[in-house]
Amino acid sequence: MFRVEVEGVSMLPELAPGDRLVGVRLPVLERGDLVAFEDPEHPGRVLVKRVAALQATSVEVIGDNEAVSRDSRRFGPVPRRRLLGRIVYRYEPPAAAGWLRRR
Repeated sequence: MFRVEVEGVSMLPELAPGDRLVGVRLPVLERGDLVAFEDPEHPGRVLVKRVAALQATSVEVIGDNEAVSRDSRRFGPVPRRRLLGRIVYRYEPPAAAGWLRRR
């Protein structure tokens, strides 16, 4: 299990800046899952995006707010080994807390 905080607006309207999330390492992913991974262009920074396509060794990710999202359209597919895991729960803010489902 790991935690991450949303910093930008690339996942609006699903996720907003300041949202705090819980992720888990799951071996199986499906299209529409939310995933966290290390930013390929800025090591040490974590991004949260939605799985758009799955390949054997990588995933293509895209932000829900496509007009402002930096995602696979810019940096290509993300190797599966770079994924931290699937985002499953939002715990902050309390009014929006709950399980996150694939879309």
